Amino acid sequence: MKIISIINQKGGVGKTTTVVNLSSALSRLGHSVLVVDLDPQANASTTLGRMDPYEVKFTTANLLLDKESTVASPWHETIEEDVRLIYGHVALTRVDRELPKIHMLSPGSALKRRLGQLAIASDEIVMIDCAPSLSLLTINALVASDYYIVPMESGSKYSLDGFSDLEEVIKDVKQEGVNPKLTCLGIQITKHDGRKNVCKAMKSAIEKRFGDLVFETAIAASARIQDAEINKKTIFQLDRQSTGARDFMQFGREVLSRLHLEPLKEVPESDGLVAQEA
Repeated sequence: MKIISIINQKGGVGKTTTVVNLSSALSRLGHSVLVVDLDPQANASTTLGRMDPYEVKFTTANLLLDKESTVASPWHETIEEDVRLIYGHVALTRVDRELPKIHMLSPGSALKRRLGQLAIASDEIVMIDCAPSLSLLTINALVASDYYIVPMESGSKYSLDGFSDLEEVIKDVKQEGVNPKLTCLGIQITKHDGRKNVCKAMKSAIEKRFGDLVFETAIAASARIQDAEINKKTIFQLDRQSTGARDFMQFGREVLSRLHLEPLKEVPESDGLVAQEA
């Protein structure tokens, strides 16, 4: 089992879009994925789930806040084969206030303990959709994770602003011995438009600062990705031959490579992606 947090305290960078479409890409490459929605907005749940988050009896809020959790398999099937979901819920907004009362000794490790109690397959990839904040939710995600990916929007000059705050939180998690093996899997450039000067400048600045940590695949700004979100679909369900689908499939292959994993099945010819990725 490999646990990856998709994290950035800045909103609107494409974090949930990454979770939704990367999980879809990895499943199409033959890997089982469990999405843990740790964002009170529950946007990943709304897109991937087949149920309204408010109708789900057991969510990540229950996982963290219930004193006794006896549910061994709190996940649900999604609109994508081989992607399962533990739903998010607005009740996650109570975590900062209530979790220290429930887990008094180590509230930052609650998610790690609870995930360890679940019947998660050893070969499953767990992907945590983090809230856009530096809260106890964020700390729980990082403590529970083996890796983290940071999406950064190339179209905004504020992409790098505040990243030092996230770095400090990560450093604390590692140096205080809570999760010393936490590793940055990479920096993902999102919403990229190579025709715009601001995008080119920000991409260059991100690459200069982070070097080889930056994934080679930049996710292009795409109206089709926005259409998919509006229609509550993954980009592969909406348009498997779109630029967005190509980008996320290439990105999925990069993620597997950095995890030292291989694709377990070929992308179907009908996806229109095989020739472009050969």
